[in-house]
Amino acid sequence: MLINGKIKSFVINLEASTERFEYAKEQLDRAGIPFERVPAFDGRTTASTSFPEYDEAKALSWFGRKLSGAELGCYFSHIDCVRRFLESDAVYGLSLEDDLELMPDAAQSLSSLLDYLEAGRAPGWHMVNLGRPVKRFGSEVARFSTGQQTRVLCRAHYFPDTTTAILWSREGAKQFLETADHIYMPIDHFLRRWNCHADAGYGFIDPPITTSGAESDILRATTGQDTSRARFYHLRKHRRLQLNKRNAKRNRKAFQERMPAGFQQRVPGE
Repeated sequence: MLINGKIKSFVINLEASTERFEYAKEQLDRAGIPFERVPAFDGRTTASTSFPEYDEAKALSWFGRKLSGAELGCYFSHIDCVRRFLESDAVYGLSLEDDLELMPDAAQSLSSLLDYLEAGRAPGWHMVNLGRPVKRFGSEVARFSTGQQTRVLCRAHYFPDTTTAILWSREGAKQFLETADHIYMPIDHFLRRWNCHADAGYGFIDPPITTSGAESDILRATTGQDTSRARFYHLRKHRRLQLNKRNAKRNRKAFQERMPAGFQQRVPGE
């Protein structure tokens, strides 16, 4: 499948981060992946409580600490990408952050993934994390040979964190937007929690996209950003992690019981 046939790609970039944008553009142009630049929401100098979508009480009780305006800015930027995708006629949406680093076979891996999805082999999927490896609680479902190497696709029962590169289905994007007016944790943690419950996420053991390692401009620490922790923070964190892992284990067991024996595999090293 041609990558630009049914997919709409977006690069989140702050207005002042011109070097990061040019580096991302150079890579995507070379890979033949058309994209639209999305101005990042800069929340670094804004108080979190000024955003009506932010539920600080739940952030403290569930996530264990307050969110910064910078974290909310990152969240709003991804919401913007999803809205733009749904306003288009594209079948798939790809949200990218400007610190991406494409592997040499990224375009071919993406094309193979789209062929897999077009064939209906991942019914009910919501999103694929293309920028962070699946390290645990995953079920291998396919292997794509790209010439340079073999990319292993997994049902990511424990969805990888970070949002460098997220591929969306229209249904997944619609359901995500339904939650956008109630924010109580950073977006990558929310996507993990959501997918641990819905079991609708996929990812690669060795993903075709990674990060350049540059510090996020959107999330860069800013004076006055209040991210103070709740009492018993570590207990709250432990509760959250254990619930996610319990759901991931349950979903993996149910998924593998439905699959043919050849697909009942776990992520290596787990």
